[in-house]
Amino acid sequence: MPAVAIPWDPDLFEIGAFRFTWHSLFSVVGILVGIWVAQRLGRRTTISSDQVTTLALWAVGGGIVTARFLFVIDNLDLFSSDWGRIFAVNDGGITVWGAPLGGALALSLAAWWMKLDVRSGLDIGAPGLILGMGVGRIGDLINGEHHALATDLPWAVYYTHPNAIGQTTPVHPATTYEMLGDFAIFGIAMWLASRHIGRLYMFWTVLAGYGAMRLGLQFLRIDQQEILWGLQQSQIIGVLVLVAFAVWAVIKLRTRFTTPAETPQRAAPKRTGR
Repeated sequence: MPAVAIPWDPDLFEIGAFRFTWHSLFSVVGILVGIWVAQRLGRRTTISSDQVTTLALWAVGGGIVTARFLFVIDNLDLFSSDWGRIFAVNDGGITVWGAPLGGALALSLAAWWMKLDVRSGLDIGAPGLILGMGVGRIGDLINGEHHALATDLPWAVYYTHPNAIGQTTPVHPATTYEMLGDFAIFGIAMWLASRHIGRLYMFWTVLAGYGAMRLGLQFLRIDQQEILWGLQQSQIIGVLVLVAFAVWAVIKLRTRFTTPAETPQRAAPKRTGR
């Protein structure tokens, strides 16, 4: 069966020990696109443009730190001989789950510190986050960093450049499936933005939607070790996120349907004069 050959060098350029890859390029583009979307959505709230930028920078920082932390935890054997390599982020090695988890935590803390509405901050950040993650996956397709199961489907990919770290036999473009799913989740979140900013519907749509998608798509990938019950780290995080979403949804529904209606006040008895 035919397959799609990826012929490009994964590295764009090198300066000393610094290596800039296609993945790096599209990650930067994804961050900028995500901030732009957040700025647009921020106009529908009381959060100013400057405040949105500040929240976005906190979210990016928190996402990068958490993404690196999760990668290190899942690959301790790579760092046990030289723990200093933990800080060599330019060599690659992040877990994408760090972006929504670390980003949401950092944004929430920053919004609380700035006395802004945390729920509105999470909602305006969520669509840009998932769109930026999808853009970043374009770099993954070119670089082939994440290995997947073999397939004979006509859209299978394989890598031909001598510097490529991707597989040389046809495999599922698993991260491309994820990219398309990210774009679909973004569309749903933007539809919700027209009426529900500040109620966490957009935030949980992005987080739970991504969790469900990663739980399924990760079965096509072979670049993480199984940790528990045949599940990989990304799947376990996805399950925990879905449990958290279910708890939030139950609380939301109970609050909606059990809030007591206002009890009509009895009229004060009339006094009769004497």
